[in-house]
Amino acid sequence: MIPPPRLIPTLRRATADDLPAIGAAQGRAFGFHMSPADIEDFRPLFEPDRWLLAHDPADPDPVVAVAASYPFDVTLPGGSVLPAPGVTWVSVAATHRRRGVLRALMTEQLRGFVADGVAVVLLTASEGGIYGRFGYGAATTDRRVEIDRRFVMFRPGAPDPGGARFADAAQARAHAPDVHRRWCARNPGAVSRSERWWENVFLDREHHRGGGTALFHLLHDDGYASFRRGPNDTCRVADLFAVTEDAHAALWRVVLGLDLVQSVSTTAVPADDPLPFLLADGRRVRTTGLADGLWARILDVPVALAARTYATELDVVVEVGDPFLDRGGRFRLRGDPDGAVCEPTTGPPDVHLDVAALGSLLFGGHRAQTLARARLIDAPDPAVLRRVDAAFTAEREPQYGTSF
Repeated sequence: MIPPPRLIPTLRRATADDLPAIGAAQGRAFGFHMSPADIEDFRPLFEPDRWLLAHDPADPDPVVAVAASYPFDVTLPGGSVLPAPGVTWVSVAATHRRRGVLRALMTEQLRGFVADGVAVVLLTASEGGIYGRFGYGAATTDRRVEIDRRFVMFRPGAPDPGGARFADAAQARAHAPDVHRRWCARNPGAVSRSERWWENVFLDREHHRGGGTALFHLLHDDGYASFRRGPNDTCRVADLFAVTEDAHAALWRVVLGLDLVQSVSTTAVPADDPLPFLLADGRRVRTTGLADGLWARILDVPVALAARTYATELDVVVEVGDPFLDRGGRFRLRGDPDGAVCEPTTGPPDVHLDVAALGSLLFGGHRAQTLARARLIDAPDPAVLRRVDAAFTAEREPQYGTSF
């Protein structure tokens, strides 16, 4: 089979007038239609300078490919925060596949981030096989659970602190952002939400509800949850952010006490969540899906590695390969629970890995030992690998909390 000829697309930044054409291109790629009302709802989140568009001079369509980003911050293990663009709305028209368009977009976008001094870039992937070649590594795991609420009982002695209360949308809108900021501060991998982002969340348009009700809101002084009631006596938890264990227990006691609900589903129960241990039968929290969640692309290795803390003392020379952008090199990393220093070095390397594997380690969501077994990390001395594995462990399972 003869491959299609490579295309040298015309790349440009979007303007405010491009949003309808961008919406049409996204709809063709992902199988939906953006109405004029959808476009106007989205416009407050649309920052044209962050949107890169491709045009084929031989095609009358003004947009054949898109790559954009949102301005986020992300929390590192230890609690420090880095600006981290969230790459989004990436698509190439089916008429222009396998012609080098995506590579051109990714190259231009990442070079722009480098010029802006960005150390880490994030994305969530619609398909798992696309972004590794551009240096992104799967950094967290999405876990979907379903709970058979009819048979749930909290174990005797489980905390019952109270304090959760129902609220209307206006009350929740005033309360949730502060809780979320506090939640982000204690969760590695957590992604920030701007005021514009929250406004978009609370629009809660009927055609985006998947057949469910409008959002119900639960508030706690140290927590926030929202959920929808759905067909067949189901409940889908959209957000659950608890800053304290009391808030966590109080919110779940209300959700799992809802009348006329048979099953509760959510992605807000990570692998280390204590919820199963609050119940008399932890098997009622049943995992129904596991998938890659947040992906990370490191553009400045010393800045990214020095921004986090390490569970144990570590002094290691790491050689990072980056065949796509050549942003790797050899670095000496010295870290402990109080902080870290990472600097270029000419010393002999103890560990070899590429930048995508380093992205998988950054938030502590994957183990170095596991990546080494997959031949993504090479550490000839097993003792060094054990130290790296222990040091990169995060204080809790990383959660990003916001799909984009």
